[in-house]
Amino acid sequence: MYTLYYSPGACSMAVDVLLNEIGAPFTLENVSSPSGEPRSPEFLKLNPRGAVPVLTSGDFVLREGAAIMSYLADEHKSTLLPTSGQARAKALEWLAFANSTLHPAYGRIFFFHKHLGEKAGENQLYLATVEQIQKLWNEVEQVLTTQDYLAGKECTLGDILTTVIANWTPALKHPITFGPKTKALFNRVIARPAYQKALAAEQVTYKVAA
Repeated sequence: MYTLYYSPGACSMAVDVLLNEIGAPFTLENVSSPSGEPRSPEFLKLNPRGAVPVLTSGDFVLREGAAIMSYLADEHKSTLLPTSGQARAKALEWLAFANSTLHPAYGRIFFFHKHLGEKAGENQLYLATVEQIQKLWNEVEQVLTTQDYLAGKECTLGDILTTVIANWTPALKHPITFGPKTKALFNRVIARPAYQKALAAEQVTYKVAA
């Protein structure tokens, strides 16, 4: 039995979706702090960084979303992560893109929100970060002009995490434009029963699909 420590709609939702995809038994532990209070001492023992997701199974504790998703997909032989060769490499490339490029860009936005409040949108570094995020979504749109999913013909882990991150966009103080192919990707991914189950469990509304 797995336990997933999560915050509603955060990157941990991608792990929630994956657990539904593989049909593994798990429980959800909401560790969100909407008022900004510190994480509980119990959670900080599992992850001193205070970040989600964290996955546990007995004494086994795993942190970092990409590591958790790769582990679960391998352990349960999910087609969302091919087993070898170029197909696996491409799937891992797009998981890394979501986890290590797209996610940190949004993270910088939320750093500005936290420390500058309503004035964040006037900051030149904020504007530069929004521009960077737009370029990343433009790249996604270009890739999807020749294929349905980021790594090719089939949905992989990167599509799920990218779709989760996209739903943070309405919080930005300047608009981001998603191309039609990108919106079509979001619609395909959120239509998966596993994704719908995660949205319901975390009580999250998906806002950026067409």
